[in-house]
Amino acid sequence: MSVFEAHTVRHRFPALEREVGGLPAVYADGPGGTQVPDAVIDAMGSLLARGSANLHGPFVTSREIDDVVERARSAVADLVNAESSEIAFGQNM
Repeated sequence: MSVFEAHTVRHRFPALEREVGGLPAVYADGPGGTQVPDAVIDAMGSLLARGSANLHGPFVTSREIDDVVERARSAVADLVNAESSEIAFGQNM
């Protein structure tokens, strides 16, 4: 079994570069405060800049959001070796 080396990906998380009083910031809160990698920040910024709407609506932006959610569901299913129909995202996901 291989060991995950956090230092190999740490640079991808901009918030982990933050300092408080000259010391590295410590994020000890729960999952609601989870720090995200730069790719997530870029993807969310791009989505928000283009506009979005509620799921399953009649609008172009609704259909685009439906597609984003379905692609995310498929990616998570692939990650955990499940069917995409078995993946559900809750309010804070």
